[in-house]
Amino acid sequence: MEWKIPSLEELEHYVWRCTACGTCRVAYDFGPPPFYAPICPAGEEFGFEGNMSSKGKIAFARGILDGTLSFEDPAFLEAIYKCTVCGGCQTQCQLDHKPFIPEIIEGMRRKAVEQGYGPLPPHKNLVQSLKSYDNPYQGPRRMRTDWMRPFKKAGRPIKDINKEPAETLFYVGCTGAFNKQAQGVPVATASIFQKLGIDFGCLGQNEVCCGSTAMRVGDAEAFKRVATQNLETFRKLKEEKGVKRIVTSCAGCYRAIKKDYALASDYEEIMDGLEVIHTADFLHRLWKEGKLTFKGELDMKVTYHDPCHTGRHLNKFRVDTEGEELWPGAYLDVSEEECLYDQPRELLKAIPGVELVEMARIRGNSYCCGGGGGVMTGFGDWAAKNAGLRIAEGMSTGAQHMVSICPFCHYNLNAGAKLIGSEMKLYDLTELLDQVL
Repeated sequence: MEWKIPSLEELEHYVWRCTACGTCRVAYDFGPPPFYAPICPAGEEFGFEGNMSSKGKIAFARGILDGTLSFEDPAFLEAIYKCTVCGGCQTQCQLDHKPFIPEIIEGMRRKAVEQGYGPLPPHKNLVQSLKSYDNPYQGPRRMRTDWMRPFKKAGRPIKDINKEPAETLFYVGCTGAFNKQAQGVPVATASIFQKLGIDFGCLGQNEVCCGSTAMRVGDAEAFKRVATQNLETFRKLKEEKGVKRIVTSCAGCYRAIKKDYALASDYEEIMDGLEVIHTADFLHRLWKEGKLTFKGELDMKVTYHDPCHTGRHLNKFRVDTEGEELWPGAYLDVSEEECLYDQPRELLKAIPGVELVEMARIRGNSYCCGGGGGVMTGFGDWAAKNAGLRIAEGMSTGAQHMVSICPFCHYNLNAGAKLIGSEMKLYDLTELLDQVL
């Protein structure tokens, strides 16, 4: 299977289209009322005018390409990884390199890995775990099914899709399976599916990492290994077990399967007839069809956090590749059609007793939790500090708690709340829905 993962050199045409105007400094909305606020976690932490900010990363890319900068400098290498690759800067930019900004940042990391300098030492442990255990948490494969124990004990075990056919594969993801604080996400998801009578199964110990983490830190070879294995598994499940859809509650897994896997030459052929859908979108569809109804009530005032990987990372950009409308490579437009902005909000509003209040930075302008792009692994203190900023923003709305649809955000935002001494808790949407079915 061939993979079309672009090198930094292949992206050079777009690197030089940054004018360093600084629009990537803030999230903005013309209103009314007009609004603006910081959008770059690295810029907030290290100073926007320094090279740690969004436009600074593009300056780094130029230096690498023209040979004036080298990964031999440990401080420079570390600076390359001081970015959550959240795409907040991409949302604000209106220049021709807009559609390629996250790819340029990850392209630098891929080049660092290719030259033997990257990733950072904490990331190397992560990648080694991926090679040894097929997950980045250094957890034995048998631990992947620990979250399933309550179901087995209650006499309603999760179907093993390796042995029994099912229309729906619940792809759990590593964070939900191995991170104790986030295990409530797959538990609530499976509980909902059972209550609704969904014909689903899991891969259990045979599930391997989606590869998103490896891709984000620049190890393309590690990513391709597990991604290829997953695509072959999906093909087999479609042909032999009658699987028609892959549902995941993990934003990172969803983004990887939908976007990163599409770089494989056989993607269209393998995924033909297979739907990839996030749990929030799947449950929203069932709710619209009248198949998901609520009997309970939750007296709760909440605010909603948009994960980067189910939001702006799913933007579809229109680029004038051939120069037919403007000039070759011109950025023309962006569609948010695939971004999961409305579905979780509509479900929250439908829960009896729940009041949804919004933060200032939402949807495409959502402020990153601070854990993505390898930051939680490489710079844990900064990740928690940044999450604390987001929690504080949530508290300013008067909400009691925060809701999201990503187990990574689930873990990091709860860590941020603890750091600043807040009683606000981050709930996954499935955890609330499961309570009122």
